[in-house]
Amino acid sequence: MAAAGSGVIRSRPMRILLPVFGVACAILWCGRAAAADVPEQRYRSDEALRHYVAGRWLEETGDMTGAGAELSRAMALDPDNLPIQLEACLVASRSGEPSHALELARGVLAHEPGNARALWLAGAALVSLGRAEDAVAPLRYSTLADASNAECWRTLAHAAEATQRIALVDSCYARLVDLDDADAESWFQLATARARLGRYAEADSALSMAIEDNPSRPGVLFLRAWLRERLGQPAEAITLYQHHLELHPDDLATRRRLVGLLTHEGRVHEALAESRRVTAAAAADPSVYPQQADLEFRDKHPEEAVRTLKRMRELAPDDPDGVGRSAEVLVRYHRAADAIALTDQWAAARPQDDHGPLLRAWVREAAGQSDSALRYVRLAVAAQPDSEAPRRLLARYLRQAHRWDEAMVEIAKLRSIAPQDPSLLLDLGFCREQSGDVPGALQAGREALEMAPDAPSVLNFLGYMMADHERDLPQAEQLIRRAIEQDPDNGAYVDSMGWLLFREGALARARVELERALQLTGGDPVIHEHLGDVYRGLKLFDLARQQYRESLAGDEGNARVRSKLEAVR
Repeated sequence: MAAAGSGVIRSRPMRILLPVFGVACAILWCGRAAAADVPEQRYRSDEALRHYVAGRWLEETGDMTGAGAELSRAMALDPDNLPIQLEACLVASRSGEPSHALELARGVLAHEPGNARALWLAGAALVSLGRAEDAVAPLRYSTLADASNAECWRTLAHAAEATQRIALVDSCYARLVDLDDADAESWFQLATARARLGRYAEADSALSMAIEDNPSRPGVLFLRAWLRERLGQPAEAITLYQHHLELHPDDLATRRRLVGLLTHEGRVHEALAESRRVTAAAAADPSVYPQQADLEFRDKHPEEAVRTLKRMRELAPDDPDGVGRSAEVLVRYHRAADAIALTDQWAAARPQDDHGPLLRAWVREAAGQSDSALRYVRLAVAAQPDSEAPRRLLARYLRQAHRWDEAMVEIAKLRSIAPQDPSLLLDLGFCREQSGDVPGALQAGREALEMAPDAPSVLNFLGYMMADHERDLPQAEQLIRRAIEQDPDNGAYVDSMGWLLFREGALARARVELERALQLTGGDPVIHEHLGDVYRGLKLFDLARQQYRESLAGDEGNARVRSKLEAVR
């Protein structure tokens, strides 16, 4: 019988099935079992022992209600007997009474603070009560007191998972597979934890052990495919995703992931076929249509793409998101005039809708008409002077236009509206840096860190800024590592670490990080430039030139990168 809620307390198997020809025989046998369990325990009375033995027998037969009643009688007769209290605590846990179990476990711990079983049961009860944070400490102590008890480690793993302590989850399941190397489920959970920690090769090895003992376990194909994708083996990942979908054809999340991977690998026709399956299965979900339209444009079916976008808008004609998504796809495929006409038509038909001017501004910015975009977004700000959204868009467009002083004025106004938003300080810091005020930029980053000391975006911003300007590199590394610990697959954070290593002169390590960052982002002009600098430092000039060209392909006007390219020719 599993515990209520958490499933962390497991019932013991029946030791033996006794014939019902003599209760005395049963009591004698159970009494000996009890004595074997606790050889030095003395019972205050034979009657307490009889109730205890009866409770144990009922527990073994699965009658938890009867077992709890008998153990309660035993405790009333012998209130200081710790083994009876522990057994009653276990029964309460299995009966779905975690509050009572916690009370009993604490009673034992008051007399014997280091009792491993009581610590485990107290921790398990806290997990069942939704208090996993409080459960971690007693469960840690229980594993120290009884390191060979698999259930203690398993329960600690549940608490660690609930509190997002992934490194602790990893260590718990590593211990569990040490205790039992045939425990397929623990191998699978270990693989999952290591995947979340970014230790993909180790995760793949652990998953192989899980598959060896339980090849049909749900989730193994998906996890193996995901790991192969992360390990740079896209063809294997695609095959595994396809096999998973043969078994689970309704798994739309995996099918959408397969669409993205096929697209990335240039297998557009196959990706389109999968995307159409997704759209057919989720026809009422507007979010599936843009991807299909995008692939139809790529696969040279523009008329079908236009029809797909129209079907999306027809789901919710008044929803500005549908118009915005349509315009985004159209602009991407060089149909800016159609996108502008679409948004203008939508806005004109709804003059009272505040989204109209914002849509008109956005589509013009996307089409490269920056001055026109600023005009429309200023109209939106004038119409809604106390609203954040238009002013945020105005500040962003001013930054994109490199109008730093004007952008900082708008950011100051936004901070009066949202004074506790650390992202505004990051925007301010960026503007200050670009306008030449590096000390001011660092100060804005430190203020953001005070406001949000654990936010990975803030940690990365300040760490990268310090690394880029070579200010206190050890602290910069500490900040960036903290960001990566929270989001190990964030390409921007990995790029920051690579750039820091470059600044420290660790070129070989910088190369590894930046190549991984490039893979995670799918290509970014800044990361291409950083990697080009590393290759140049390693005297790999052909590779450096390639990276600088890739950077310029995404940012043609970057004079700094162009001069670097000229220097290595």
